[in-house]
Amino acid sequence: MTEPPLPSTGHLLRAGLPGVLGGFAVIVALLVLYAVVPEPTGDEQPWLVFAFISVVVLIYSAGAVWSLLYISRAKHPVRAGLITLAVMLTALVVIFALTYLSLSSENPGSFNVPLTKVGALYFTMTILATVGFGDIVAVSDSARIVVMVQMVVGLTLVTALARVLMETTRRAARKRRAEQDQAGLP
Repeated sequence: MTEPPLPSTGHLLRAGLPGVLGGFAVIVALLVLYAVVPEPTGDEQPWLVFAFISVVVLIYSAGAVWSLLYISRAKHPVRAGLITLAVMLTALVVIFALTYLSLSSENPGSFNVPLTKVGALYFTMTILATVGFGDIVAVSDSARIVVMVQMVVGLTLVTALARVLMETTRRAARKRRAEQDQAGLP
């Protein structure tokens, strides 16, 4: 039995482009939403901020579960897994940036400088990347606690999420190849 021909580059691009563009659109939408959400004023009730962040975390968790189900049924599970990972990381960055922005507006002394939206996003990325340049520093205990939570999430949840997504992706890809082999398709 001869090996089936490999799909052309053009076919792969056409097949993958909608998924990649969809993932890119979700990432851009998350960042645009972050940019247009009104900046906290510090006058919000603490329970309201906590409730908002809790709802966002629930939506994030539901999205993670939906993503695993989506990947397991995707026609191209490897691509779906990578796109999902990029979207989930972006969502996580936005969640923590909003949290830091809320902390800074509630108590301007939470950080060594008052945070703007860009500053909060930048600070979140330096923590996630474990770079920590030191130009923005958590000063208050509440800000330090959130930074520690982000560190733990960055080290555990992101790693675990990547591992689960990649394992789900591998399983779905193996299943898809087995189905194609049984059907005699390329």
